[in-house]
Amino acid sequence: MSKMLIVANVLNVVLLLMLIAAVAGFISFGNLYGLFLAAVTAVIVWGVYRHQRWGYFAAAAWALACYQLSKQGYEFQAIKRQVMILGFSLIPIALFLHETLGKAAAKSAQNNGKNDDTNRKMPD
Repeated sequence: MSKMLIVANVLNVVLLLMLIAAVAGFISFGNLYGLFLAAVTAVIVWGVYRHQRWGYFAAAAWALACYQLSKQGYEFQAIKRQVMILGFSLIPIALFLHETLGKAAAKSAQNNGKNDDTNRKMPD
C-alpha cells in the first residue's frame, strides 16, 4: 500500500468521524429541522463510507454550507468558531478523497465490449 493511499484512508476515517459527529449534533437540535439536517448528513456518510465520488463531493459542499451558515450567523452560534475551522478544513480533505478514493463511473459508452462493425453508428 502506497503512502498516499495510507494517508487517504486515514483522512477518510477522519471525515467519516466528523460527519457522524455532525449527525449526532444535528439530532441534538431536537426539532424537525435538525432531523432533516441529520438525514442529509447520514446520506452523505453512506456515500463516503461506500467510497462514492458523489459522497465526497457532497461532503465538501456540505462543509462549505456549514461554514457559511456559521459565518453568516444563521446556525451554530455556540460553536461558531469550531464549525468554521472544521468546515474550512474539511473542504480540501473531501476533494482530495474525491480524487484518490472515489470510484470512477463505468465508461460503457466508450467501449461496450463488442468489436462488431455491422451496426456502426458512424458513417462509412
